[in-house]
Amino acid sequence: MSAPKFECILVAIADPTAGLNKAVRRARALAHATGAGIELVNAIPHVMSTGSAHAAAEQFTRYEAEQNGRQLERTANRLRREEIIVNTTVQTGYPIHEAILRQVRRTKADLLIIEARKHGFLGRLLLSQIDFELIRHCPIPLLIVKGRAAWRSPRILAALDPFHAHDKPSVLDRIIVDAAQAVAAVMRGSVHATHAYRPFASYISAVPMSEAAAAALPAREKSYTAAIRREFYQAVSRYGIARKKAHLVCGDPTVALPALARSMRAGLVVMGAMSRSGLKRIFIGDTAARVLDALPCDVLVVRPRR
Repeated sequence: MSAPKFECILVAIADPTAGLNKAVRRARALAHATGAGIELVNAIPHVMSTGSAHAAAEQFTRYEAEQNGRQLERTANRLRREEIIVNTTVQTGYPIHEAILRQVRRTKADLLIIEARKHGFLGRLLLSQIDFELIRHCPIPLLIVKGRAAWRSPRILAALDPFHAHDKPSVLDRIIVDAAQAVAAVMRGSVHATHAYRPFASYISAVPMSEAAAAALPAREKSYTAAIRREFYQAVSRYGIARKKAHLVCGDPTVALPALARSMRAGLVVMGAMSRSGLKRIFIGDTAARVLDALPCDVLVVRPRR
């Protein structure tokens, strides 16, 4: 399986006045490390009005596009002074994610970068509906920037699923590891592997059983845990990751994975998204969505090639 390339990096910018935001800074670091070019894109809603209001709305959209384009050029010029090749564009369309994906296809970008933004009075970095639509439909790796700190020899956590639950193809783990190793190679990072599994008791707690069945539970739990450990460490060995960098955690993935990333100060978690039951679109379940929201660091979402 070939590792991801870094030749054209597309950065989707929601607020062009923000200048060198976190997403642009990540792109700048990757560009310096790989020689990649950067494409800054801002997407604004297309005119949806009709009748007499349409002309005025269309004129306002053109004005907004011009203003946003000037702001993007200011940011681009700062990067160009660092000898980075940068292009800018403003796309109009509805829904917004379609306008961004149109630019992904046009530029043949290798990586799309977006920035998670703060939502609510708690100021949590949560993903928006547009973000999840990009996860579902983006044909290239998607980097979601959440952390503020620069990537300096980052610890990169590859979230594996050696049991391939929910119809995940076995090749997805290989793609996750390849992506983690590609980033580690250019940013001088280290690759770790993890798998979070639910405790055996969570599957049988609501199941009525006889005394004999209950007495057999400790042995069944021991067998369950042993099988998970065996599959995980075999996968880790197969992908060439040292055992000391393998982290098998028991618990709710929405809690266990963010806790592990926080405790080891991971700079990036690489996760996989998969097509659901042969459908072309990507399926993001409730558990995956909550993990993505809860992670304190950047997330790279990859998917199997069609």
